[in-house]
Amino acid sequence: MARKKKGNPSPKLPPSRGVPADECMWLPKHYGREVRDKGGIDSRVRWDLPEVVDFLFPKKFQPKYHRIAVDFLSLVLERKRVGKEDISFFLSGSGYSRSTLENKIIPKLARCGLIKREREASGSMKKKSRALIVLESLTFSNYLGKIASEWETIVETARHRKRRHD
Repeated sequence: MARKKKGNPSPKLPPSRGVPADECMWLPKHYGREVRDKGGIDSRVRWDLPEVVDFLFPKKFQPKYHRIAVDFLSLVLERKRVGKEDISFFLSGSGYSRSTLENKIIPKLARCGLIKREREASGSMKKKSRALIVLESLTFSNYLGKIASEWETIVETARHRKRRHD
């Protein structure tokens, strides 16, 4: 009796860690319930801060991070700058974890361009560390606007080429 040859019909792919969560945006279906509940993609319907933050910290999957990010961004948007003392007062008043804010929320908001981090200018040479200052930033909208603009140009160019060849 002949032995059946064992093969590997579906080879195992090399291990991949995927896209890091701290660099991800959640983009639900543009025609789905999540976007429809926000008012859809009609440019005349305004989304508030929680609806925008939902794309970085989805309330559906990360309700605690979502709540902390919305509250922290509200603070940043109402002040000229948020310093160390403001952050301490925010944390004591809200009961949120300092490590969650400093290790998860602030870094992702900065990487995505919603805030920018700066260091306080030190007036003394003896002082080794400079306090963190957080400011709002438009980099997020510039970044996404650039992606959207380039996609629009690619599509319009392709449509023009198709019309030219017809």
